[in-house]
Amino acid sequence: MKQNSKIFFISASFAILVSATINFLLPNYGIDKNPEAPYHDFHIYKIGKLIVDVNRSKPKKPKPKPKPKEKVYNLKKWKLIATYLSTEDGFAVIKDGKKIETIFLNHLYKGYELVDVNITKAVFKKSGKLYSLELYPKKKKKGKKGKKKINDDEVVAPKMKIKKEIDPNLNAITSATVKRKDIQFFTKHINQIWKNIRLRDYRVNRRLRGFKVTYVKKGSAFEDLGLRVGDIITAINGEEIKSYSQVQRLYKNIDKIKALNLTISRNGEEIDINYEIN
Repeated sequence: MKQNSKIFFISASFAILVSATINFLLPNYGIDKNPEAPYHDFHIYKIGKLIVDVNRSKPKKPKPKPKPKEKVYNLKKWKLIATYLSTEDGFAVIKDGKKIETIFLNHLYKGYELVDVNITKAVFKKSGKLYSLELYPKKKKKGKKGKKKINDDEVVAPKMKIKKEIDPNLNAITSATVKRKDIQFFTKHINQIWKNIRLRDYRVNRRLRGFKVTYVKKGSAFEDLGLRVGDIITAINGEEIKSYSQVQRLYKNIDKIKALNLTISRNGEEIDINYEIN
């Protein structure tokens, strides 16, 4: 008899333990009654002298610590004048003192490597540290009283007096005379170039073969110079465009140039525009 009671007690204890486990695993609510399960911190069951504590709240996994952002320092000794980015390459134009320098991606300038460039910023790297140059730096609220300094982006391009000749057969400008002071304005305020005209790489088999005009502001100097949307500038002074360095050389020597010739591909036809600078 005692043995049967013992067996019965063990069986009952086992049944209660199984019931407790099922109660823990399965929800005790109907699907249509309540969309949310009731929450309990713990369930305690007593089986004879045995106490079973079933903790229903799972331990929370510690959240991974976010990686610290790499600190970027402000490069104050230079001024960013313009940036250019294409699918293959890019460069930044900076002002270092009185000099204007063009720095290409992954190239070094005075120990600083240009590692990233976009429409508003250029990022350099030196000795493992990052340095940025902003195209439009934030204006300081406080400053000395006096004459307000005008930023490059606030300057308005002057109306250029251009003498031009139009070929009636092509209905296009084939020659024009430009004043040097007008050219110097754009070399000093490079932002005004990008505001009035936009170019992008023209490539054949991934090789640079010119620059395509994607935007010309109506009434701007560049429209008066005969450039149109869709034009592809393929050569400068008879030299086919194959690298950015050609454009860089032209920019650095623009004050010494007295004449300039652009070869343009327009609607499948080749047009030469001759510019005289005086």
